[in-house]
Amino acid sequence: MNKVAEKEKRSLNIPSEKWKQNKQEDNIKKYVWYAGYGSNLSEDRFLCYIKGGKPKYANEEGAGCKDQSLPLKDKPISIYFSLYFAKNSSNWVGAVAFIGTKENKKGKPTLGRMWLITEEQFKEIRAQEGTSWYNKKIELGKEEGMSIYTITHSAQLSFEKPSENYLKTIIGGLKETYPEMSTKELVEYLLEKEGIKGKYTEKELAKLTSE
Repeated sequence: MNKVAEKEKRSLNIPSEKWKQNKQEDNIKKYVWYAGYGSNLSEDRFLCYIKGGKPKYANEEGAGCKDQSLPLKDKPISIYFSLYFAKNSSNWVGAVAFIGTKENKKGKPTLGRMWLITEEQFKEIRAQEGTSWYNKKIELGKEEGMSIYTITHSAQLSFEKPSENYLKTIIGGLKETYPEMSTKELVEYLLEKEGIKGKYTEKELAKLTSE
């Protein structure tokens, strides 16, 4: 190569292989599993956290994430923390789902659905959920080498009644995630949860499963 050609090559400022490798590593996204157990069992509802928009039965629109890439996959998950309903959400006009903070492997599991999303999406979804309400992150283990996280409140909250629309969203998500469950099993699963127990009858819950 003559001196002119060498000078022209240097002037192009071609990146080294090391620089290319570092750039590629910077672009690799880190993924985690987010385990939902309330309305986030529903695909329609959960994707509003990512893409923005209003879920079917909700009153408010979600802001969405900066990265609106869809979850890579989702799976059912058994969560050994007790499900209950508390607070009063303007979005759902009633209580929303929380889990206790004490694990109980001997008790009946809370039925969940975990979504494989980026770490940044998880942070943004948690912010949309409300970090004052869901101020505790719990690691449930690992799946395919990636951590599984869920969120709840750090203290036990007073039980409150969820709205029919909120329950219909949960029921829809349970049907998507656990299609083998019968109407009777769906009703029995919800009927014993604190916030629902004594405030909905078996007949009323059965009606919601058909809507």
